[in-house]
Amino acid sequence: MAVSFVQRTFSVDGREVTCRFFLPEAKQGRDFQCRYEIAWPEGSRSRKAYGVDQVQALLLAMQMAHAELLSERENNGRQVLWLDQRSLGLPIANSIRDLDPDGGF
Repeated sequence: MAVSFVQRTFSVDGREVTCRFFLPEAKQGRDFQCRYEIAWPEGSRSRKAYGVDQVQALLLAMQMAHAELLSERENNGRQVLWLDQRSLGLPIANSIRDLDPDGGF
C-alpha cells in the first residue's frame, strides 16, 4: 500500500486544501510511479506521474499537482494561495511557467 510521506496545505477560497505525495513505487520494467492526492473541498482527486527513477516520478507528480492547482485558479477563478502568497512553491513545467507569478522552481 502506498504511503503518504510529504504534504503541503494550501488555501483555496479561504479553505484548507491538502496535497499529499506518496512514496514512488517501482512498476513493471524499470519505471516508477508516484501518486499524489489533492483533498479539494468537494472531494479528493488522485493522479499518478511516471518517471525513470523515484526522483523523476516525484518531481513530475509535484509538477502535475502544481498545474492542477494553477488550473483551478486560471479556469475556475479560485483563489489558490500558499503562505498567503500566489506562488505555490512547487516545481513547474516550462510549458506553463507563465501561469506562476514567481516562476516556480
